[in-house]
Amino acid sequence: MSIGRLTCCALVMCAALAHRVCAQDSTVKFGEQPPLAITGFAVGDAGYDRNLERGTAVAGKIALSLFRPWSDHLYIFGQLTTHLEEADSGPPETHIEIDNLIISWTPPKVSALSLSFGRFDAPIGFERDDEPLNLVPTSSFTFENARPVKLTGLLARYVLSPKVSVLGLVANGWDVEVDNNSGKTAGVKVQVFASSNFAIAAGALYGPEQDTISSVTRTLLTGDLTWQAMPRLILQAEAHHGSEQGTQWTGVVGQAFWRFSQSTGLTVRGDVFADPDGARTGTAQTLQSLTISPWYFYREAQEGVFSNIEFTTFRLPAFSLRPAVRFDHSSQPVFESKDGTLKQSNVTALVELVYLF
Repeated sequence: MSIGRLTCCALVMCAALAHRVCAQDSTVKFGEQPPLAITGFAVGDAGYDRNLERGTAVAGKIALSLFRPWSDHLYIFGQLTTHLEEADSGPPETHIEIDNLIISWTPPKVSALSLSFGRFDAPIGFERDDEPLNLVPTSSFTFENARPVKLTGLLARYVLSPKVSVLGLVANGWDVEVDNNSGKTAGVKVQVFASSNFAIAAGALYGPEQDTISSVTRTLLTGDLTWQAMPRLILQAEAHHGSEQGTQWTGVVGQAFWRFSQSTGLTVRGDVFADPDGARTGTAQTLQSLTISPWYFYREAQEGVFSNIEFTTFRLPAFSLRPAVRFDHSSQPVFESKDGTLKQSNVTALVELVYLF
């Protein structure tokens, strides 16, 4: 068919459509694809380590997030993160990873149920590996050692009532992208919303986590709470007890955030991680930390995954400057010093800049 005939056919079809619209006195609306939301954040920081007598300054991380709702029941969310990571020797290395990749579906006739598949944050505790979602610019010993940060698998959440929801999951294992053995990790969690500003949860994870070994299983009992005691005050806590092949560990962390004004706030966090068998740190020890972090922030972030602290009304700032002083202590000498010796305590100071876009 020639270009001329195609044009004539198109004109005839448009004329017929226009006539039908006028005759029915209605408006024709062509389907629109749901918008693709692109957000992300950038992080830079500078710090000083007292034991090492060394200061550093890095542009440490940039993340790009994509969110696309395909319908009222289906969406996809993905996040690519580029960050600097210290190498065993030599300069820091740049790593790019799929930080999150989630396909979520809510059955049309079962709106209380949601199914998610992919790589996601372990649904326990309040700490996250994305800096904007935390109220302190460093990770606690509990976050780093007591429990998993990421899981890859299937997660199902069911809302029993406005105050209670249950969650179940099957995943590859703790912080592994590809399963490292022939077993799977299973988990369950119950979340209770005692009021509009108080959420408390308890759960458990169970499964083999050792490389190539499926006969050795690991158990983790976990609990957490978030309480916005007043509009300016947020209290958060999480506790974990793990065991594996005759060893055990326990981690507890709590923090309080007070918003002084529209642009200033203060976070204080305390952390204790007991590893009596050295199962998680390689040394039989008890680690403690205290972190004090005043904030300066400006403007509110846009809607999206980086919009507010979970279970609170605190809107994440588009720009925040977060200095902190951290005091660490161990029952054993584990903190490296400038002369190569190990000490039982250390003090670090840092300033973190977070920008959401």
